[in-house]
Amino acid sequence: MFPQTVHRAIGGGIGVAPVHAGFIMSHVLHQCVGALALIILTTTCGDSERHPGHLGTVAAPDMTLHYLDGRDGELSSLKGRVVLLNFWATWCPPCRTELPHFQDLYQTYKDDGLVVVGVSMDEGGSEFVKRFVDEVGLTYPIAMGPAAEMERIWSRIESVPTVTGFGHEPPGVANGSVAMMPTTFIIDRAGMIYEKHVGPRTRAQLEPKLRMLMGKEEHLTAR
Repeated sequence: MFPQTVHRAIGGGIGVAPVHAGFIMSHVLHQCVGALALIILTTTCGDSERHPGHLGTVAAPDMTLHYLDGRDGELSSLKGRVVLLNFWATWCPPCRTELPHFQDLYQTYKDDGLVVVGVSMDEGGSEFVKRFVDEVGLTYPIAMGPAAEMERIWSRIESVPTVTGFGHEPPGVANGSVAMMPTTFIIDRAGMIYEKHVGPRTRAQLEPKLRMLMGKEEHLTAR
């Protein structure tokens, strides 16, 4: 029996094998005009050179999204918006725990430049996934993606800032593999991957990052 609402607790546990990745500290060197020394920065050198919403470091691979409503679209067509791309399956308990959080984010920011896309890697067919999506009450776009094909496309990219486990650790680096579920990519407006997350995430964990990429500077009010 499917859960009747996205706000009902479903599943539990972290449910993914730990991914071993060393922590890194990266610095960008910028030679300032008139200075002889190199200044070490963690972002870009000066606000005048920053591009709000363009903070990713690795280009997201293009892929065709086969949506449940029958439409096809390219991932690259979403450039210009911030994308939360989630690889999941109906049989994955930790995947299901984060669905209400993604639905809430979609409802809150869909008119502010955020696109949430779920890619189901279920093997039971789209009709089964449609029934699940309707029962749970998801309204953001859901696409179907064969697991082997998704892994072939995404595992080829390297040096992706990656947060594993419960999401409280600083990013390490990994490739783009989606073999562990859930795996979620935060993609900036330029189509560059800002972060990869392996393991379930909450709205509270993702919202500040998404707001930053959307260029929203206002402080969040307590919920």
